[in-house]
Amino acid sequence: MRYQDTAKRNNHYRCLEYDHDQPGDLCLVACGMEKCDPGEDSGVHIRDCYHLHVVRSGTGVLYAGGKTIHPHAGQFFLLKHNGRYQYIADAKDPWDYCWVTYCGADAKRLSEEIGFVDGIYCLDSDVPAERFYELVSRMHQYPEMNRTSDLRRRGILLEFVALALDATESVCPNRGRAHAYSEDVYVSRAVDFIHYNYATINVSDVVNFIGFNRSYFATVFHRKVGASPQEYIRQYRLNKSCLLLSGTGLPIQEVAARVGYENQMSFARMFKKAYGVTPTEFRAKNRTDDPVLGAGHK
Repeated sequence: MRYQDTAKRNNHYRCLEYDHDQPGDLCLVACGMEKCDPGEDSGVHIRDCYHLHVVRSGTGVLYAGGKTIHPHAGQFFLLKHNGRYQYIADAKDPWDYCWVTYCGADAKRLSEEIGFVDGIYCLDSDVPAERFYELVSRMHQYPEMNRTSDLRRRGILLEFVALALDATESVCPNRGRAHAYSEDVYVSRAVDFIHYNYATINVSDVVNFIGFNRSYFATVFHRKVGASPQEYIRQYRLNKSCLLLSGTGLPIQEVAARVGYENQMSFARMFKKAYGVTPTEFRAKNRTDDPVLGAGHK
């Protein structure tokens, strides 16, 4: 939106606009909100960048890609880079919307992951429009043309795009899979997450970290590792307890707590089931005190 257009706007129009030719993966060019006047007409223009609108109330008509579309409250509509568009607020129930305008090397890909693939200009949203308005309002709290404010606005833009991805998940359930990591990478990251956090996590934490459906994740993990996530966490904890038992003089209760067992009896029961001896018996046979383990092992 160029500044000369603002003469046509009412006092419900707010916009920040910056350089349209910024370098980078994803850059904020403009952001704003407007409660349109009845019948307000954008005119026919070829738009640069990507202009993502979130409609809070009202409706109107969008002419895009040879189509006539009627975006309304609870929907997004997108003006894509180098496309010719016209959009007109309804004469009786005009739009109230907010928008972000963005460019960059990832702009097209992210727009498509939201669901705006070829021929699609309007999508339903599962997220209340007010949440997007809040993000745009936050951007407007940092209007200054300096590096610090630019980074803040760009961070909020990433939140906006992530929220848009969430908002269209139900209508685009398979979008973005071509850009996902391989199963091997997901499992490797899950294993690393367990190794870093084994004493304080459960399977739900690992599933949330990876972002898969729990059942699907368990299937993939078992196929790649040969054990369920629960079994892997349990065995990793017990392996760590063996190091502490053989390499330190820590009380059994503290060993149990360090590897994630609040109850010493539960720890002893699981340990004997796995190794055939109690923790005390294991220590008696394998004691080789290691001051490093005793001082700082986590």
